[in-house]
Amino acid sequence: MQTYGDYEARVRESFARQAMMRSLGVEIVSVGAGDVVFEMPFGADFTQQHGFMHAGAITTVLDSAAGFAALSVMPEEAGVLTIELKTSLMRVAKAERFRFHGRVVKAGRSVCFTEAVAYGLEEGGAVEVARLTASMMVISGREGVSG
Repeated sequence: MQTYGDYEARVRESFARQAMMRSLGVEIVSVGAGDVVFEMPFGADFTQQHGFMHAGAITTVLDSAAGFAALSVMPEEAGVLTIELKTSLMRVAKAERFRFHGRVVKAGRSVCFTEAVAYGLEEGGAVEVARLTASMMVISGREGVSG
């Protein structure tokens, strides 16, 4: 997959500006070309009425994982914005920690197709809790939207 400049530094710098990720306690585990891994702890402040992580919180991190995977393969002057996403929730999100793996499926000049998977991390290993597919619009030359 083609990369431009120091894509890892761009992803980490852009990620650091995301207040939502900070609020959720999300951290970057790894950044590769078209591939990112995030982790976050279970957070009681982000649960729904039954005590499971809220689907909105899980989807938010999945969207960011997909978006940052896309950003890692964009030209240095380009940014990405989500234009479409679908999340499939496979089981309740109840674990001490969660891992989110985002990857690029196909990077185009105007649209980048991505996917991300959320796993609950438990003593027995990782259990898939949700899966997202998303389309990211490539943005260049627009004030306020860059890497």
